[in-house]
Amino acid sequence: MKIDRRFLLRGTCQGALAVMGLPFLDCFLDSKGESLAATGRPLPTRFNTFFFGCGLTQQLWIPKTGGKDYEMTPQLKPLEPYRAKLNVFSGLRVPLDDNPNIQHWSGAAAAATGISPTKPNEFGSKTIDRQIADVISHGARFKSISASAAGDPKQSYSSLGGANTLPAEASPLSLYTRLFGPGFQDPTKGDWKPDPQALIQQSVLSAVADNRKRVMQNLGTADRARMDQYFTSVREAELQVAAQLQRPEIQAEVAIPAAPAEMVCNNSLPNLRNVTPLMARLGALALATDQTRVFNLSISEPTSSMFVPGDSLGYHQSTHEEPIDPVLGYQPQVAQYNLDSMELFAMLLKELDTVPEGDGTVLDHSLVFAFSESGNARVHDANGLPIFLAGGASGRMKAGYHVAGDSSPVSRVGLTIHRAMGVSLDVWGKGSMEIRQPYTDLLA
Repeated sequence: MKIDRRFLLRGTCQGALAVMGLPFLDCFLDSKGESLAATGRPLPTRFNTFFFGCGLTQQLWIPKTGGKDYEMTPQLKPLEPYRAKLNVFSGLRVPLDDNPNIQHWSGAAAAATGISPTKPNEFGSKTIDRQIADVISHGARFKSISASAAGDPKQSYSSLGGANTLPAEASPLSLYTRLFGPGFQDPTKGDWKPDPQALIQQSVLSAVADNRKRVMQNLGTADRARMDQYFTSVREAELQVAAQLQRPEIQAEVAIPAAPAEMVCNNSLPNLRNVTPLMARLGALALATDQTRVFNLSISEPTSSMFVPGDSLGYHQSTHEEPIDPVLGYQPQVAQYNLDSMELFAMLLKELDTVPEGDGTVLDHSLVFAFSESGNARVHDANGLPIFLAGGASGRMKAGYHVAGDSSPVSRVGLTIHRAMGVSLDVWGKGSMEIRQPYTDLLA
């Protein structure tokens, strides 16, 4: 069988020709490789992330005692209603090894991957949300969904590795359209039926299956490996299509709202207070209806540009230019922005905890990983990142604890997340952040 760059996998679909192209294989190249040669299943456990820039003020957020009976500090007060479903982590390290401290980036990348980054705005591997999505998202319509409350698609901390960051939905309307627009079938309605386009896609993928087996027999070792990788991605597409052909088995009591109106989405705090709960609500509904099992929400870039109208500095600039109050011992305006960030985080938890599902809520069947990039934004110190885990992970995660600073690498939280999400993983992270011991006391 002759295989060249124009070769197509062929089959028949509904009486018509179905075709699929191939990836770029070695056999398409010349000898130098430089040119062409011519039911009854349990409820799914969901994963969420929440990112907020510029950290918190250490003396205002870190409880003085560890364990179950810690006090809710001033900056944790917005999270008080969720104390029983929340774990607080302080004193975690971000070892850089021989890499530079990339200001407002090293901490975020380390928390999301367990790897110290070497370049700004790049990740050393897939981020934790995508790693978990690879395991838990089979059967969901979307592998993961990201949203930026500040209206910037670049404010995403979900990546396939390197600079391959996945863009975020940048408005409630775009998020709604992605989730509940064309192609959405409401699983709560009695007239649910598969999307005809999904049926056609499934038929095309099935039609070329026999042809691709014959093609594999005519390839060299390297090209077979490349084709295996290619068909792994094709298989993911097949699973996504198959998910659209099955009515999701849901237990949540939800009603899909009408599409939201266009809204102003930017870094203004009043706008963030309007947009964040709406995006959080749409994310909670998406999880409840099994449109996705991984939802990421961010409220800022690492150098947070959040501002209050009338404030000439804004959040990030205030961390560097606002004087430390000699009586208070901290920067008052920065502390207020910190508190605002926690109030926005609480909005996500509220929406997840408002949707009844089975014997609890969507939050009870989720794990929420909230993180920042700075332990002390004033001096660009990544150590001491504020880290939070919320939700019960379907009974796999104990909650209500302050895990006081034991100088563990931040990657220890990441390994704990994997274990709580049912991901079989012995080690996570690299270099000084390679970790084999999760917080076993938190795992149920």
